[in-house]
This record gives sequence, C-alpha cells and structure tokens, in this order.
Amino acid sequence: MAGSSSQTLNGGEKALKLKTLGTAVPIVALFFAFPQARSQEAVPAAHSKFRGEVEKFAALPTPAPGGVLLVGSSIFKRWTNAVQDLAPLPVTNRAFGGSQTSHQLMFFDQVVLPCRPGLIVWYCGSNDIKEGKHPLSVLQKVEEWLGKVAQTDPSIRVLLVSVIRSPQKRRDGQLETVDAVNLGYEGLSQTRPGIFYVDVNPALQNSTGEARAGLYIEDGLHLSVEGYRQLTTVLKPAIQRYWKKKEPNP
Repeated sequence: MAGSSSQTLNGGEKALKLKTLGTAVPIVALFFAFPQARSQEAVPAAHSKFRGEVEKFAALPTPAPGGVLLVGSSIFKRWTNAVQDLAPLPVTNRAFGGSQTSHQLMFFDQVVLPCRPGLIVWYCGSNDIKEGKHPLSVLQKVEEWLGKVAQTDPSIRVLLVSVIRSPQKRRDGQLETVDAVNLGYEGLSQTRPGIFYVDVNPALQNSTGEARAGLYIEDGLHLSVEGYRQLTTVLKPAIQRYWKKKEPNP
C-alpha cells in the first residue's frame, strides 16, 4: 500500500495526490469543500489538560523495543483489553482520551520515544472533527507527526486507522468530514513508504452505512464490549500483516 514519497502540505497550497478508486483527488480541494472551517483555529490547551496523564506513562514498564504501540484518543484509551485481545502480539497502549492530532504532536517525545516501537497503530482525528477542525488541518498535523516518526527511526511502520463513522458523528452532521479525513489517511498510505491504512468502518456498520446496533455505548461515540470485539476482528489481522518482528543481532 505504501508508495513513493508524498508532497509536503504547506498551508493548503500544495496538494497531496490521493488515488482512490483509480481517481487522483487533490487534498487541497477539501479546503474549498469545507468553508466553515477556514477561520483561525485556537491551539488546544494540551499541557494543562493532558500533562498529568502523559507523565504517568513514565512510571509504567518500558516495553521491549520493536513492539506494537497504540497511540491516539479515547477509542484506544478505553480499549482496556487491547493487550489481551491482540495477543500474542507485543502491544503497548499509550493513548490518552480527548486528545487531538495536535496533542499527539506535543507529547510525541513522552509517548513514542520511550517505547521504541516497530509498528505504531494510530487512532486520532475524531476529536479534531468534533471541534470543527478542517480536514486539511487534521491531515497537516498527521503529516507533521509522521515526519517526527521518520526522523526518530525510518524503520518504524505506522498503521493509520480510519476515524469511526459513529452515531454521534452522524447526528452532528460530520460524516462528510470523517470521510474526507479517512480519504486523506488512505492517500498517505499510498504515497509514503511504511505507512498503511485500515478501514474499520465496514465491521461497525450495516450494508446501508448506518451503525450496527449494540456496538456503541449511550453517548453514540465510544464502543461497547461488542464494538471492541468487532474492532479486533479487523485490526488484529492488519497489525499481524504490517508488524515485523525484529530479530536480535547475531
């Protein structure tokens, strides 16, 4: 799924070309498709809100290098059985709830560097959408974050997980934005080596594209126990496909 190096997004002026269903789609077109999001965005108050939670990661056992690292927001944070569900894969969960893509950038050193992963599984962007962020803004932050991964260790692979088309997103009229961000994630997987994409939505919705009953809790956003079972059926095979066990040096 990975391809040649992508162009760098620069304030919406350079288009990262996506190839979806055989058609090249400039991400820059998203800027014009979502005019309501063009206004200046406030920088999230990340340090005051998340510093304590992130600092607790330092007290946790350091995983062996080359494992699988889950990062992102509450969908992963609430996945308390992730290690068991994904066994025997060597999984470490460092997600923190409520985080946006900008927060993942701010706390990259504390979240990613100590774990020295071989594969990072990313679920983030849902909270950006909830706050009305423009799809291009989300993708720019993800590109910045991917750049930090590459600078840290070019051998680290990344699996981008689609933003879930939850009942809450439908209720708030944000499915179009969700689809645009997911299109961008897919495009990144097609234009950057070592970046992969998995769409978990087919496992969570019916043939008409609506959420399957029983897969969400009352808020219509977060997954139920059965929802996580369905998530596992898609994510585990994808992780098994893209994670490469690092053999010890002779």
